[in-house]
Amino acid sequence: MKNKFLLILSFLLIGLHSCSSDDSKSDVNFIRAKFNGTELKFNKINVQITPEITDPVTNYTYKDIIVTATMESDNSKTLIISSEYNITGVDEIWRFSYSNNGVIYELNEDNFISEISQNSGGRYKGNFQGSLVGSEENIIISEGTFDIIYQ
Repeated sequence: MKNKFLLILSFLLIGLHSCSSDDSKSDVNFIRAKFNGTELKFNKINVQITPEITDPVTNYTYKDIIVTATMESDNSKTLIISSEYNITGVDEIWRFSYSNNGVIYELNEDNFISEISQNSGGRYKGNFQGSLVGSEENIIISEGTFDIIYQ
């Protein structure tokens, strides 16, 4: 009887270990895209929700979500994505900045498409593509996607 108990306990511990919390987060908390054909994955994520802001002209009150991300393997590359908090839909990202070794590229509003599918309750998810404008060159982004869980 004692051997059966130890055997069952061993299987339970192995089962719990194989279903660790790292497995459940492996498919979230990233921003991934191809920059001029080279895939980059940003996986060090910081999310900030601004306090409510009231536009003095329209009296419209809103909050923004600001995501800052770097690559675990290369801290010289940084992304900033901003949009209005709790709003989903097409072309809602109003800021997309990419910094590579101090050179900053900003979204080209005429050639940048985004879609936010989730934007509340601790989840920010969507996709994007288009061009970024830099001081010396432009960057083409394709297959961009993000899925972020935050508190």
